[in-house]
Amino acid sequence: MSSGTRDGPPHTDNVARWVKLELPTLNAGFKSRDVTRWLAGCEDAIESAEWNYGGKIAAVHLIREAGCKMEGEGADWYIDCRDKVKALKSWPEFAQEVKARFINKKTGLEAKHAFYNAHQTGTLSDFVATLIAARGQAGSIGGTQVISDKLFKDHLLHRCDELLYLRATASPSFDVAKFTMNQLVAYLQSLWEAITLERTTTGVRRMGLQNDQVRQEQNNSAAHQTSGRPMAGLDRTPRDKALHEGRCFHCDVHGHIAADCPSKPGTSLTPAPS
Repeated sequence: MSSGTRDGPPHTDNVARWVKLELPTLNAGFKSRDVTRWLAGCEDAIESAEWNYGGKIAAVHLIREAGCKMEGEGADWYIDCRDKVKALKSWPEFAQEVKARFINKKTGLEAKHAFYNAHQTGTLSDFVATLIAARGQAGSIGGTQVISDKLFKDHLLHRCDELLYLRATASPSFDVAKFTMNQLVAYLQSLWEAITLERTTTGVRRMGLQNDQVRQEQNNSAAHQTSGRPMAGLDRTPRDKALHEGRCFHCDVHGHIAADCPSKPGTSLTPAPS
């Protein structure tokens, strides 16, 4: 046997080359911001795969795998121009073709319009989510967000609920520039939760007062009806009951009183003059 070093078994050679490229899926119904995120995800997956592979993966393989991961409008576009894009020399060229087709200036303009037109109409978290989505949709230029942190903070502060704005800026030392974007969101959220609790508590208290008022009015009405109701027959003497019902106490006949009762000796009814 040779005393020299031995090569490894043939089946272990270049094992790192057997790497499956797993790219994310661009789901149907995507927006321009989704395309940007998808391309970034693809680039990360390619970087990891090439590190494990130990070298560069041919552009045609990357483009083919990416095309298979596109759905909806993206899949239609890839099928229509697959020969053209598969002939590209690099991944950045393919990414540029995708951006040119699915990300444009009009989309960014619409996103900025949606951002500047947004204001708080419900919960603060919903308002923040709307701003974040519009900001992401507007994208970036040269690595810089089109809607900067400063613009985001100013819009969030000045278009939130009016009472929330007044609470947030009540302190003379308040300065929005001292907050990061996340710090401002957290600060406003804590104030909004307190306002929401106050409104809920006040509403419950007001409802309780209204219910007490209704019960008091009902009790007063019942007492008034009882005091104004005629006394029951058992509470009156027979003479009072007869007078109340318009009957004669002597003969129990309606139409005359006991003083004019015909059945009373020496009494006769005198017809009323015509």
